[in-house]
Formats: sequence, structure tokens, C-alpha cells
Amino acid sequence: MSSPFKYQSDDYGKQSQRFVIPLYIKDDLDNFEFSSTATLVRYKGHHFIIFAAHALDGQVEFDKVYTFGSDGEFYQIMSFAIGHQIFEKEDIVIVDCLNQALENKNYFNIEKKSLNGFEKKSFSWIGFPASKSKSKKVHKSQSKEALKNKFVYIDESGRYFKNASYFTITSKLIRHNSFEIVGTYDRKNANLKHQGDVSMGPHPKGMSGGAMYFFSKNQILKTDLDDTFRFAGIGIEYKKDNSIIGVPKKKIIELIEQFNSENPINFSLAQSSNLDVEIVPTET
Repeated sequence: MSSPFKYQSDDYGKQSQRFVIPLYIKDDLDNFEFSSTATLVRYKGHHFIIFAAHALDGQVEFDKVYTFGSDGEFYQIMSFAIGHQIFEKEDIVIVDCLNQALENKNYFNIEKKSLNGFEKKSFSWIGFPASKSKSKKVHKSQSKEALKNKFVYIDESGRYFKNASYFTITSKLIRHNSFEIVGTYDRKNANLKHQGDVSMGPHPKGMSGGAMYFFSKNQILKTDLDDTFRFAGIGIEYKKDNSIIGVPKKKIIELIEQFNSENPINFSLAQSSNLDVEIVPTET
């Protein structure tokens, strides 16, 4: 008999993980393999999905990138988009979804600049480590209904996903400029929020593309999420010297502006809409 599902997260954690989604790559045999993390941001009325370009290493085409929905279906990221651009030098992929917002997800308002009320000397990096994924490879023979039964748990308190567990690294700010944001993560003798002291913390592989953010003082969840989580950048690398490296917000905005200038849109929609399939991995 399998052990009962237990959701380990407080309200602060529930909200923080709603800014990110896990990504899967569809291979030539139509199987799905866990890849990395993507971050959701909003800028000048558009909704964007942003992830690390090295997720496409090995000549992976953009149309092979998917995420998992609450109905047990894998959804093509391209199906949400009106356009995308790969910035290999910066290791960033920008996906413009215009007015399409994923249901029950949070989007960083990256036009917000002030850090009043935020911890300025520390930041967090959130994503989905491969080591904590329960669906590293999903065979094409598994039906939509079987995947829903296996990875989606529903009770009176809500809907919870068991296919990917998020992890948050909090670090002192080592360096922050126009080109990079740098912190540190020592896996040895780590102290984890729900497990306490462990001899070795999770490896960040799979967290690439996840959000780096400044948090409100004492990590208190406020009524307005914009006053709780302030976008700092996109995490892309964990080095052998324990440093964690990200592309800062300023550079992300520059890339979005470049994308917009090179891909002008000649129409507009009156109001935004939410996609009606929930894509919300929420287990820690």
C-alpha cells in the first residue's frame, strides 16, 4: 500500500512556486523526459514564459518543449505562444504568450523596481531539481487518465501535483550587475525547510530557468504578491565552486525589448484570458 499523499508547504511556499513550471522534452519516440524549469513574468501587458536556452541543447526544437496539465495531458509550450526567440549568448529563451495566462499561476510584474520592504542582501532561486522529479521519463504508452491518477491528487483542500517537487535555495547576494546575479549554495550539511539538517542537499540540476527573486523582509506573505516577491533574474548555472549564476532582470528586460523590436505585433486584444487547463505542480 502506498503512503498517503502529504503536501509539505506553507502559504508563502505555495505562492512562490506558482511563478514557475516544470518543462519536459518530447523525444523522437514520443516519450517525455523531464528537462528543466520555466519562469512566468508579465511585462507591458504581455505574459511571458522564460527558460534556459541550454534546455534545447542537442538540437532540440522548440516545438518539443512541453509542460504537464492537471488533466494528465502534456501541453506544448508553443501552443500558448504568439512567438519566441532564443538568445544563445545569454542562455535565455523568451516566449511571448500575449494575453494567455496559465490558470492559477503567478506572474512576476518585472516593471516593478523598488526594493523598499525587501531583503536587499539576499535572494532566492526556485525551480524543479531533477533529483526530486517523480516523472523523469514518461513513456508514450501511459494514458492521459493513468497519468492523472498517478500524478494529480485532489481533495477538499485543493489540487496537488506529484510529478515534480519544487526546491528553493536562499543565498546572500555575492554580485549583482547588468550581466549577472551571483550567490552561493553549499549542498554539504544543508538545512532544509521541511527535512531539517541533511548531509547533502538536492543538486540544482533541473532548476535552470527557474526564478531568482528578492523576498519581503522575514519572508512574510503580504496581501499583494508584488510586495512579497520581486523578480531578480533567471537562474541558469550551478558551478563546482558552489556559486549559483543567473541572468539579471535588467538583461531580461533588454532581451524582451529586443524580441519586441524584432517581432512587432500589428494587433491587440482588449483583455487577457486564462487558459482553462491548470498547470500547477505544487508539491514541495
